[in-house]
Amino acid sequence: MWIDGGRVSGLNRAAAELLQVDRRRVIGAPLIAVVRDHRIEAVANGGPPIETATRGRRLMVVAFPGGLLLRDVTEARRAAEDARELLAVLSHELRTPVTTIRASLEALRFDLPESQRARLLARAEDEAGRLTRLLEDLTVDVAPPKSRSLDVREVVGRVETLLASQLSQRGVGLRTELPVSTVWADSDKFLQALLNLVENAVIHGPEQAEVRLHVRADAEREGWCRVEVLDLGAEVSPELMESWFAPHTRGASATSRGTGLGLYIVRSIAHRWGGEAWGRRWERGNAFGFSVPRDRGAAG
Repeated sequence: MWIDGGRVSGLNRAAAELLQVDRRRVIGAPLIAVVRDHRIEAVANGGPPIETATRGRRLMVVAFPGGLLLRDVTEARRAAEDARELLAVLSHELRTPVTTIRASLEALRFDLPESQRARLLARAEDEAGRLTRLLEDLTVDVAPPKSRSLDVREVVGRVETLLASQLSQRGVGLRTELPVSTVWADSDKFLQALLNLVENAVIHGPEQAEVRLHVRADAEREGWCRVEVLDLGAEVSPELMESWFAPHTRGASATSRGTGLGLYIVRSIAHRWGGEAWGRRWERGNAFGFSVPRDRGAAG
């Protein structure tokens, strides 16, 4: 874009498209009437280069003698944000298997009965396998799901084992009601979703309390079930609950450093198999859950 005396003296096609103007009609018009942004005008008047959002795009604006250079950096910034999101998801999801493997290996340094050593090795091998699959997936949206019939009690048992130290540290008991015995899902993703919900309830709920896990048939959707984790925490508004499903959002009661991606990942996983995720108030606290198919037919 070329400028003479505060007016536009020339405009190429790319700049016209970025500013959404007719290049033939703006020649001679005041600069501010064309750019419609005082920040861009300030650069033309001797200000430093800026990056700004306008017309739904992100532009890098740099002055040169007699004009302005406008560069569209929207896709570059979006790619950078996607990369940061990927790293955040990975750091969140790799934490549990890495912690479990490390704890198992540290315990194996001691003189333990052979049966206990075998259990620790099996647990470390299971989590190493899950860690490998998580790395292969990279995000919850990439690899195709490997759905199969899962024993709900078996997966819940893994959740209790993996979160045993956190449950013990906060004095929280996990009470389960599992009238639905099987679901149809990718085993790693189902475990991920359950881990995130139960861990959130343990961290954000009160100490020396109870967390409930229910897996029940969905009365409104045939062939599906509702998985819910209920805590005894202070009342949370529906609007605030919904906001927690956005990336990088953490509850005010969080007692540890985290990425704020737990509920975002739960919803991403549930949407992947055609389900949904939600938060709601129940009579004694707050509940967060997701829906999952009960069999191959419901999954489509």
